[in-house]
Amino acid sequence: MSNKKFSKAERERNREIVGSYHKKLTEDELQGLFNDFMRWKNGDMPYYDLTERIHEFHKVNQKIWSKFNYNGWDDFLLVLEAKKELDLLTEDEKIEFAHWLRD
Repeated sequence: MSNKKFSKAERERNREIVGSYHKKLTEDELQGLFNDFMRWKNGDMPYYDLTERIHEFHKVNQKIWSKFNYNGWDDFLLVLEAKKELDLLTEDEKIEFAHWLRD
């Protein structure tokens, strides 16, 4: 694990990156739910299937919430994951943290 101490500006930037990652994960899930609402509204999905999708979304959203609130938004591995998923890693970070970035 990294022992690097981040400056106030770096911590703020990392929180912004993690915030963007949180938004992306949540909005990706919401888009699917929105599409299901539209299918229901257009008569292409029965209400009971929609209620099941709402329940499924809620479970996924709880996992997202846990990921971002269990260790905090400054968690080193969460910052690395966010940078990786948003394609924001520098070449130096890819080399330095290759062990932590394996799929």
